[in-house]
Amino acid sequence: MKEINIGYFKYFGNQEINKIKKKFEEENAGYLLNLHALSHDYLYHELNEKKILLALTDPRDDDLAKYQVYPVISAGIMAILQKGNFMSGQQTIELNDLSKIPDILIAKTDDEQSELHFHKDILKIKSPFIAVENVNEASLMAESGSGFFIMNELTANLLKNKDKLQQLFLLKNGKQLRQDYVLLHQKDEQQNQVLQKLVTMISSEFKKIISCEQ
Repeated sequence: MKEINIGYFKYFGNQEINKIKKKFEEENAGYLLNLHALSHDYLYHELNEKKILLALTDPRDDDLAKYQVYPVISAGIMAILQKGNFMSGQQTIELNDLSKIPDILIAKTDDEQSELHFHKDILKIKSPFIAVENVNEASLMAESGSGFFIMNELTANLLKNKDKLQQLFLLKNGKQLRQDYVLLHQKDEQQNQVLQKLVTMISSEFKKIISCEQ
C-alpha cells in the first residue's frame, strides 16, 4: 500500500476532503491518502520539509513562487451573527457596518497571529477582536449577540446552529470578499502522475460543490 500525505487548512473543515479521499482510494487501488488538518503557517513548514506531498490552503498574501500552484475555487466570505440584527431578507453587509461589532476570531493560541493578520491586514476588518478556540464557541457567542465571526460559504453550511444565526455575504465598498482555495506542491513533483490525478480530482470535486452553492 503506497501512502500519500496531504495537508489541508484546518478551518476549511474535513467534510469535502474526506469524501475525496474515499473516492480516490476506491478508484486507485493500492493507494492510501493520509489527511492532516494543519494551521495556515504550518502547512508550508510541512510542505517544505516534504512531510506532506500536497497542500490545500488559502494563499492570502503568501509568496508562492517556489511552488507549483493550482487554483481550485473562490468562495464568498460570510459574516455570521445573531439572527435579528439585520433584516431577515438581507443577503449582504458592508464591512463598515460591522466596525462597532466585535469580530470573534477562531484560532488556537499558536494560530492567533496568522489569523489576526488575515482579518486585520488582508480583509481590513476594523472591528475589535475577541479570540476563541473553536467554531462552537464562536457560534454560541454570536448567537448571544456578543459579536460576529467569518466563514466562507462552504464552511458556513456545516454550522450546527445556523437556524439561530444570520449569514450575510461580506462586502467591501460593494465588492464581495472571497477566500481562495489553492493546491500546492513542490515543483520537483511535477511529473508525478498520481499526484496530478489527485490534483485534478480535488479541483473537480470542489468546483462541483461550489457550483451547487451558487
